[in-house]
Amino acid sequence: MIEVLTTTDSQKLLHQLNALLEQESRCQPKVCGLRLIESAHDNGLRMTARLRDFEVKDLLSLTQFFGFDTETFSLAVNLLDRFLSKMKVQPKHLGCVGLSCFYLAVKSIEEERN
Repeated sequence: MIEVLTTTDSQKLLHQLNALLEQESRCQPKVCGLRLIESAHDNGLRMTARLRDFEVKDLLSLTQFFGFDTETFSLAVNLLDRFLSKMKVQPKHLGCVGLSCFYLAVKSIEEERN
């Protein structure tokens, strides 16, 4: 069944969308940090784009395993990218960082719904 929005509801949603679009630039990862990750070579001591992709796959499998929403996965990846663009992380700590990002995403997205 399709819900019909009243004018005030649609205005509230439009205002909320505009406010979130204004905040979007602050929530993006730093470009210089991401370029540093992309240019890194796999020597076991530095983060690489391939290691980041493996962690994103782990986040996706965790999201699917627990049956969480796609928005939770998106937020977890966004948090991971933002953290990796600002901090130097050794590959051995990437699992802990990824799991922490996943936990924060679950706490902020899934608990709102429950």
